[in-house]
Amino acid sequence: MKKLFVLTFLLACISCQKENATPSNTADTFDPSKATLIKGGSFIGVNHSVSGTSALYESSGKKIVLLDPFTSQNGPDLKVYLSKDQNASQYISLGKLKSTSGKQSYEVPGNPDAKDYTHVLIWCEQFTVLFGKSELK
Repeated sequence: MKKLFVLTFLLACISCQKENATPSNTADTFDPSKATLIKGGSFIGVNHSVSGTSALYESSGKKIVLLDPFTSQNGPDLKVYLSKDQNASQYISLGKLKSTSGKQSYEVPGNPDAKDYTHVLIWCEQFTVLFGKSELK
């Protein structure tokens, strides 16, 4: 059983590499100076290279997650999650990662209570692999 787990983990790590490229450029127009910062944090990579910052803003009654600056190792099926923990046990999917680098913003659907969501995650959905996490404080 242990060997099967290790083999599955290694396969997932190898599979989440530079294939199925995510674009590396984005032109984002969200202006954080016109929004209210709720909380923010810094990314750390988890078995993959991810760095930069994340912030949760409120603007015109909507919540926005901003990644800026941001850089991530490429991988297939990368998604951005606003999560209640670092394990994505309860999360809101913000959609596909727009770019592996640069400023990018994501509108949070609905009107969730910001205090309940403590992490922004970069997640490889296809292989259930966490690429990076940012704890919001």
